[in-house]
Amino acid sequence: MEHAQLVATATAAAAALVGEMAKDTWASVRSLAARLFRHAGPEEEERQLARLDTDQAQAAALDPAVLRDRWSRRLLTLVEDFPEAAEILAELASRRQEDAQTGVNQSASNNTGSVIQIGRDNSGNLNTERR
Repeated sequence: MEHAQLVATATAAAAALVGEMAKDTWASVRSLAARLFRHAGPEEEERQLARLDTDQAQAAALDPAVLRDRWSRRLLTLVEDFPEAAEILAELASRRQEDAQTGVNQSASNNTGSVIQIGRDNSGNLNTERR
């Protein structure tokens, strides 16, 4: 994996870690991170998981950008030292991409008047009379 691609993957993986810290899916992401850290040996795995658990416990009070940067650097260093871990890093990074694709996109084009978009959790009336 080229260095630029490795940096981008580490950044995406860090975003996935930080993004999942407050979600119900945290345990599965933590388990994936443990597999990644295991490449550095059991002591390093324990040390990094302890750091990760501390950050997860404090995530609500910490700046997400700072956390993403911190974990991006740690993940990048790990994979530079243990290139065989790149596949797991990519798997972790893909978690963020999947999460980003779960949203709803709405758009309106070629309109000559007002557009009102009402979703499932909204209420309101749509007036289609011309003014």
